[in-house]
Formats: sequence, C-alpha cells, structure tokens
Amino acid sequence: MTREDIYVIGVDIGGTHISSAVVDVREKRIIDDTYTTSHVANLESLEAIMETWASTLNKTIHAAAEIPLLGIAFAIPGPFDYKEGIAKYPEGFKYGALYQAKIEENLNPLLSHSSHLPMRFLNDATSFAVGEAWLSHADGNRKQLCITLGTGLGAGFIENGVPIVTGNTVPPNGCLWNILHEDGMADDYFSTRGFIKAYHQATGKNIVGVKELVDNFDADAKIKEVFHDFGNNLGGFLTPWLKKFQADVLVLGGNISKAYSCFGVALEQCLDQNDLIIPIRISHHMEKGAIIGCTRMFDPNFWEHIKNKLPKI
Repeated sequence: MTREDIYVIGVDIGGTHISSAVVDVREKRIIDDTYTTSHVANLESLEAIMETWASTLNKTIHAAAEIPLLGIAFAIPGPFDYKEGIAKYPEGFKYGALYQAKIEENLNPLLSHSSHLPMRFLNDATSFAVGEAWLSHADGNRKQLCITLGTGLGAGFIENGVPIVTGNTVPPNGCLWNILHEDGMADDYFSTRGFIKAYHQATGKNIVGVKELVDNFDADAKIKEVFHDFGNNLGGFLTPWLKKFQADVLVLGGNISKAYSCFGVALEQCLDQNDLIIPIRISHHMEKGAIIGCTRMFDPNFWEHIKNKLPKI
C-alpha cells in the first residue's frame, strides 16, 4: 500500500439495518460492488446480532479481495463508549443484548479477513455530518450544523471538517437530541414519533410514519398545519445554537428531510424572523455520507484531531 492509499470499510449501523462498503479515503468515494446491506433484528442475542453484522461485513470483505484494507470504521448510534468501542445500550431496548460488549473483541473472530482489522467508532449523526462537510463543494462553509431528522434527532457541529463536541458554542458532546424542549426533550418532537404525536393531537387519528402525511399533504389542512408547526418549532429550537456556533450553513439529512417541501417555508420564515439569514442544504448522500464520513477516522491527521475527544455516552 502506497502512502497515498487508504482503504477502509465504512459501516453504518441503524436501528434495524447494517450497511457496509469499502471507501477509498483519499478519493472520498465508495468502491464499486463492495456495498452491501442487511436487516438486523435488534432485540436478538449478542451472538445473533454479531453473526448478522459479520455476515454483512464478510460480503464486503470478499468483494474487496484484492484491496489492502486498513481497518473498519463504524457510524454507530449511542449510547456508546466511542473511545473504547463498548456498547452502552440499555437492556430490554434495541441492541440491549450488546450492553457492555466490546464490539471489536466479539466481531473480529467472525470475520473472514486473514488478519485482525482494527476498528474505530464514531457517532452516526457525527459521521453523517463529517461526511457531508467532507463531500461538500461549498468550501466557504467553514462551520456547518448538520442535523438528521428521522427516528430521532441527530446533530453534528463541524468546523473545518472536524466535529466540535466541547466548548461554549456547542451543547455537551455536540448533541441536540437530549436538550430540554417544551414538555420533554428535542428528540420527542423533531422525529417520526413527534409527527405521530402531533397529528394524533390535532385529529385523534393514528398514523405509522411521516410518509402517510406527505402523501396526503395537498388534500388535508390539518397535515399542512402539523408540518408548518414542525418547521416553525424546529427553527425556534435551532436558532440559539446556530447563533452560538456562528454556523455558515444548515444541512438537513434523514428521511424526514425528504419532506422539506412541506415544512421548509415555515423553517426559513422562523430563521428570518430571528435575524438568521443562512443557507439550508438538503443532503443527497444520506446513509452513504455516514459510511464515507466515519472512515476519516483512519486519516492520520483527522484522527489526531478527534481521538481524545470521542464521547463515552
């Protein structure tokens, strides 16, 4: 492997899936034919989950037979000890069987690679944010707040391509999901379950997900009201953090961001009313942005910046 070559397996761990691919870190691109994804039954045993993860990773490893791999990088949700690679998921909840498990020790023996592959771990929302900033051609956007809107609220505060997780300009660990908001936490409102609750409160009706609302948006005034309130509330929630961080751009990802046409006007109006004129960019990379983003941990310069700042939650 020459000094210019860094090939790393990037892994995105979701609530019910695992996806992996080989990334050419220098070129910031996924290698053709190495991408694979699988469904994960997240309430299964530690052994069953590890077998599913290993099966998926082995498909990527086999597809990359001639590629010299440096390691495996994970974009993985918390709670997690990212420095030590230890899962902290509560027992009885998704991935609860992994509680206190050291992922590298449990997973590496199941992999078909001929040598031990070192593993590094980064929060999934942070990985998405790092990938978005890294892949962005808007070089003038020195400070980016990247949020993911889906089953929960993820966030990454990025300055010059590096996640900022400490200091007065960002919340603790760079997380927004657990910030107090109204009668709960931000995660309760800016997520799929937030939409489900808001629509039920407005109509008394139950829905499964946001897509149902999008599909009926044009014909239902109550749905329009729910989306308007979501955009307005999101703008009000983000305003103080955008100002503290002095962000140059707001990046939206996650499945709910695909419904931007339904709530974007309200979001932009709220930011305008708070004297925030800031460009908003919708991610086109989504999951693959996280896969690429986490592999930066094997870039020596990037790793030197973040290795001692990885959160333990």
